Amino acid sequence: MKMQQWNKKAAAIMAATVLTAVVSGCSGDGNGDKEGDSGKEIFNATGMPIVNEPITLTMMVSKSDTDRSSWMDKEAIKIIERDTGIKLDITEVPAMAWNEKIGVTIASGDLPDVIIGGIPNLTLNKGSLMPLNDLIEQYSPTLVELYKKHPEYKFAGTLPDDNLYSLPLLQTKSGNTGVNFSINQEWLDKLQLKVPETTEELYQTLKAFKEKDPNGNGKKDEIPYSFYTDENYGLDAMLWHFGLVNDETAHVMVEDGKMLFVPADNRYLDYLRFLHKLYAEGLIDPDGFVQKSTDLYTKGNKGLLGLFNHHSYADIAVGTEKAEHYTDILPMKDSNGEITVLGSKFAGDLDIDQFAISVNSKYPEAIVRMYEYINSDFERMMTMAFGRKDVIWKENADGKWEKITTLPEGINNFAEFRHTESPGMKGFYLLKDEDIENQNVTDPRDLREQDKNIFYKPYLKEEVIPKGMDTIEAEQEKNNMFTEIDTYIQNFLAQSVLKGVDDKQWAAHLDKLEKLNIKRYVELYQSFYDRSQSFK
Repeated sequence: MKMQQWNKKAAAIMAATVLTAVVSGCSGDGNGDKEGDSGKEIFNATGMPIVNEPITLTMMVSKSDTDRSSWMDKEAIKIIERDTGIKLDITEVPAMAWNEKIGVTIASGDLPDVIIGGIPNLTLNKGSLMPLNDLIEQYSPTLVELYKKHPEYKFAGTLPDDNLYSLPLLQTKSGNTGVNFSINQEWLDKLQLKVPETTEELYQTLKAFKEKDPNGNGKKDEIPYSFYTDENYGLDAMLWHFGLVNDETAHVMVEDGKMLFVPADNRYLDYLRFLHKLYAEGLIDPDGFVQKSTDLYTKGNKGLLGLFNHHSYADIAVGTEKAEHYTDILPMKDSNGEITVLGSKFAGDLDIDQFAISVNSKYPEAIVRMYEYINSDFERMMTMAFGRKDVIWKENADGKWEKITTLPEGINNFAEFRHTESPGMKGFYLLKDEDIENQNVTDPRDLREQDKNIFYKPYLKEEVIPKGMDTIEAEQEKNNMFTEIDTYIQNFLAQSVLKGVDDKQWAAHLDKLEKLNIKRYVELYQSFYDRSQSFK
């Protein structure tokens, strides 16, 4: 009996010893205490290689639709394996199937070490991911410095529990204009009209486009203003003429630190009445509420469009040849003589959930150091973002970098060239302001977009709802309320444009909004906005 009890006790001690060893091997404190089978320290907190013995990391990555090669063939991946001691076992998932695949993977619990490509419902899935705050502080000085310079980036990636569960991808640019207006300069010149600056001048210009045959074909087939059903290129942009914006397409905006519900503001009534006036006189494309971008392009390519709004360059709606006849214009001055532009939340692309480490990983320190290794050197970062130096990008005599736009045989466009050479927008890199400012832009289309951003930048609305994540409860409540609110607003907008809105109908509209509890809806957004300001 005593021997049996002793054996049980010894077995328990041995099991505890083994468990301690396993835990120690899986959760090192970042000071080089992870050991291999030989007892030798594996992880190096500084210097290269990152690990003293080869380790293999499993990765699941979202692969661009324009990518014509395997990730394992890309130079950036070869650099990681060559320099760090880390071997990569990569599972590539087509971008169009990514959300479904990563959702199933997270639900199964069979997670890779690293997930690159975005986490759907990050707040809901944070339990599958490792908090990274301390690891970033220890092993990614590049990201620490970026977050100091741009606290809005850090807020965007920080969950309400104050933890960062992912590392970002960043590619800034010279401006952050999301939408802009293009007008037919050829028609203005022919009719001897100046660029409109007020809503009254805009009305008179569109009226002239309709009545005076500016395309010269003897028909009244001109479409003074057209739009399509994507909210970014539809009637939402027309709100700017009245000092309003539809921030986050949620029907709210920030003004003097306070959230307001845009369709309840008296300026919204002015906006509706202006649009109805244009529609009643045939100055708005009646197909706008149902047509798609392809329909707009067909009309534009036939030379029928006077004014439209878009996100890049006029060729998106009228084709390359006819785009030369269009010029970008500012939104109209509002009743206070001010110009309002709602830009993208960041100047460029910031994917806050691009690079995540699963709770299953034994080597989080090494993974964060790998991320830092790519981003602590300009050439390595460019290799991840674009591809090989002197193949797809080069340095000129002035020390600036520029794209090489001569395409290899079998490659159709620069996006395909980039994503075949590198992970590109599916990778992980931090192309910061100074990196983009050091670019020598040579591509004509890029130059036009750069000019457009410079043109709009002085008028960007500074008070905006920041990018970031609210609590699960608040997000669910907002989303549930939005469904009913948005359905009502879209119907009310369409009816008001088509049939007009009088004072009695406006009063009924405000009563309906009260019944939809917009007070609570605005409170939820205000709470989130206030948290973002205290974070700064």
